[in-house]
Amino acid sequence: MKRKFHCCATCTHFLPIKEEKGTRYTCKRLGYDTKPTYQFNCWNPKPHVKKLMEKEK
Repeated sequence: MKRKFHCCATCTHFLPIKEEKGTRYTCKRLGYDTKPTYQFNCWNPKPHVKKLMEKEK
């Protein structure tokens, strides 16, 4: 079930930053810009995502 939820936007390290030109997305752990749909092995799901994953088991 990890694949359905696994993306940067659902990770605890994901940080959206609002700027004049739009929103910039950063990974706090890796320290560089990312996109909400990207996937990395360091993924750590947010609490509400963990609950959704448990429901679908």
